[in-house]
Order: sequence, then structure tokens, then C-alpha cells
Amino acid sequence: MNKINLRKPFFLLLIALISYFLLDRGITLKCATFSKAYRPFLKGCTLLIFPPLYLTLSLGSLVISRLKKSPLTLLFFEIFVSQCLSVAFVRVSKILIGKARPDIFLKKGIYGFYGFEWDHHFHSFPSGHSMAVFTLTATLSHFFPRFTPHFFIVGSTLAMSRILLLGHFLSDVIGTCALSMIIASAVHLFIQSIQGDYIHERI
Repeated sequence: MNKINLRKPFFLLLIALISYFLLDRGITLKCATFSKAYRPFLKGCTLLIFPPLYLTLSLGSLVISRLKKSPLTLLFFEIFVSQCLSVAFVRVSKILIGKARPDIFLKKGIYGFYGFEWDHHFHSFPSGHSMAVFTLTATLSHFFPRFTPHFFIVGSTLAMSRILLLGHFLSDVIGTCALSMIIASAVHLFIQSIQGDYIHERI
């Protein structure tokens, strides 16, 4: 593997585009009718994919594994780097893209991209929570490819809470998944190339 496979991310971005035009508003309207009843459960799910939690856990795991000289050190390092990059990417992209959130769509009928917005009501894409969980699942899939479907099923299930809580549209979550896969793959390839160069020099 010496390059990023863009087929799956491209396919997901295509689905996100279709969702943006055809599905987002209808799904959001349906979710608005029953989301309050399941809010405590959904809040619990979304708490499990809170970005700062992932940063803290990955850094703590990296430090502990490094001190113990665990073979999992590289995995935790890659997870931590990917999470840092994804958080930075999300923070900048939200402002630059300026996509209206479901709440302002439901209240004022505002929908779409407005660009260069500091107001959090226009920070729907990309989804920070979805980015955190999908970056993690993508990174884990590089190390444990056998369990890739399981990782993404769990990640997708948790990310759906962002839609049901009316924090994001369906297209936001799907599009964020695609971007997460690209970021995680880029980090993985970069770290693997550095490790390969180091081993080659030692030989």
C-alpha cells in the first residue's frame, strides 16, 4: 500500500451529495418529531464520540504504552496524530464552509452553505463528533483489517446520534466519514514511510 485509496471516500462523498439535495431536509423533519423522547440515550451515544475525550484517551494510552515499551505504541501514536489533525481540520473547515445546522433550518428554514461564518448555527459540516469516531475506526482498520466492518458499524451507529439529536444532517455525517478515511489513510502512509526509511537506514 503506497497510496491513498480514494474509491470509497469518493463513493461516500457522492452519497453525501445526493443526500444534501434529496434526503437531508426530509430526514431532519422526521427526526424532529421523535428525537426528544430518546434524547437521554442519544446524548449518551454522542458523549462516547466527544472529540476531546478521544484526544485525552489517545494521548494517555500513547504515554503509558511508550513507558511500558508496548508493541501498541505505534497504534496509539497514529491514533493521536490522526485525532489532532482531524480536530484542527474540523475547526477551520466549519468556519470556511459555513453550512447551516438543522436547528436553524427547522426554526427559520435556512439551509445550505454560506461560508466564512463564526456563528455555530452555521457549523454543520464537517461534524466534529463524527470526524473523531470515523478517524478512529479508519485508523484501527489499518492495523486490524479483519475487523474493519465491525469498526465502521459501531462508528456509524454512534455517529447517527448526531443526526437524531438534530446536530447535523445525514450528508454531514456521510461526508465527514469520507474525509476521516482520507486523513487517517494519509497519516498511516506517512508514518509507515518514515518507519520504513528508518528501518532501511538501520540495515
